[in-house]
Amino acid sequence: MLKYSILRASTHARANIHSMWRPVGLSFGNIRHNSSITAESSTTTSDVVSSTSSVSEIQTQLPSFDSIELEQGIQAVGDASNQIGYLSSIGMANSWFWPTDIIQNILEHVHVYCGLPWWGTICVTTVMIRVLMFPLYVKYSDLFGRTSRVKPELDKVNKELMQYADVAEAQKITMKRRKLLNENGIKNRYLAVPILQLPIAISFFAGIRQMANYPVDGFSTQGIAWFKDLTQADPYLGLQTLTAALFISLARSGGESGAQQFSPQMKKLFTFLPLLTIPATMNLSSGVVVYLTMNGICSVVQTLLLKNSYIRGKLNIAEIVKHPQPASEGPPKGIIESFRENIKNAREQAERRAEMKEKQFKMQEAAKEEKSNSRIKIVRRSDLKKNQ
Repeated sequence: MLKYSILRASTHARANIHSMWRPVGLSFGNIRHNSSITAESSTTTSDVVSSTSSVSEIQTQLPSFDSIELEQGIQAVGDASNQIGYLSSIGMANSWFWPTDIIQNILEHVHVYCGLPWWGTICVTTVMIRVLMFPLYVKYSDLFGRTSRVKPELDKVNKELMQYADVAEAQKITMKRRKLLNENGIKNRYLAVPILQLPIAISFFAGIRQMANYPVDGFSTQGIAWFKDLTQADPYLGLQTLTAALFISLARSGGESGAQQFSPQMKKLFTFLPLLTIPATMNLSSGVVVYLTMNGICSVVQTLLLKNSYIRGKLNIAEIVKHPQPASEGPPKGIIESFRENIKNAREQAERRAEMKEKQFKMQEAAKEEKSNSRIKIVRRSDLKKNQ
């Protein structure tokens, strides 16, 4: 009994010692449970991090309501500027009667239907207007050709007309001059062709300038080369320099008719005069100067065409006849001297015309008085007594 008690006590003590020295949590069951918890916790953590990063990414990519409204407004303005009636909605191109409004309407139609940028619209519209005016310049050039044929006779008649102060003689010379013009088919009404270009140029200038000052949508971005912004002045003065060079070459080529004969003094004047346009136009918007440059290009091309003998023959334009200068006139005069002489001749001609008008008025008054006196009948007293 005692032996059994001692054996059970020793066995119990050995079991307690073994359980006391065994590490806690090293069982296979506990190890497997802990690894699964760790994996699940890491998976959960990665999902949370990825979802957090995706949420933050979505938040940074979403635009504000102000930017959305601004983009929609810009897109709406851009779409409106490509529609007919946009210029009318901002107070331009209100009619087809005023010259400036007509030019703006034409620019808008070319811009919308051709799909051109504004610099191209200005150039195409300028070319269109010059093409429409080309037949008038053909008549203008033909006038100079026909006049050159009878220039000596015409100069002689004009000189005689300026010398005579007698009304009857002046009328005879005027009839002689008119007969000379009619026989050679010279029609002076075509001398007004360059004057028609003036209101068109002013309308282009005023219309484009108004569009640039507003500014019309696209004017600030639809330029080309170094003048991207048509609302601002050319920073390099390239357009102004090109325009001046075109007008210098135009004067040396015989004007827009290709038939005008300038004296050497006038050619010198027209060489330096266009240079003054560079500082005069340096502050204008590039859109306006683009028109001036394109108009100058059209003028030079037109001059070269009208100077060509083949083109003149096909268009039935009279050739230019150059007459030798009379020896009696002496050497050519300077610009200032010629200017003074022209003023003197104009003053003398005005005085002669005033004297002729005064004589004509006196003759008319005398004729009226004579006519009124012819109606008066003189009656004597003796004749009255006889009638009684």
